[in-house]
Amino acid sequence: MRAFIENFPFSSNRPALAPVFPDYVEEVKLSADTSTLVPLPESARFALFSFDGHVRVRLGTKTTSLSDPRTTSDGSGAEWNPAARRIPEFLPDGVTRPTHLCLRAPAATVGSVSFYA
Repeated sequence: MRAFIENFPFSSNRPALAPVFPDYVEEVKLSADTSTLVPLPESARFALFSFDGHVRVRLGTKTTSLSDPRTTSDGSGAEWNPAARRIPEFLPDGVTRPTHLCLRAPAATVGSVSFYA
């Protein structure tokens, strides 16, 4: 898997905004209002998202799911339409390693998740 952060001279600020094409991409077709799990590749440290519609994303495990959007007051909501995210070593509990991304869209949509080391 290609590295998201490249060695000098490509690590300067200018090309950092345009990473190289990934060599690991998952194409995803989401049905309306259905949670879909995307497994994380073993060495993935970054995920870049590109969809033709609105998508909610939560980092988790194979048991993670997303219900209908709701108002939260405890920080448990999912993120809408992230562009790129770093994949941490552990989930917020500090013990569990993330293994999957959980995605859900209000309407059918297609897109891709690109992974980088």
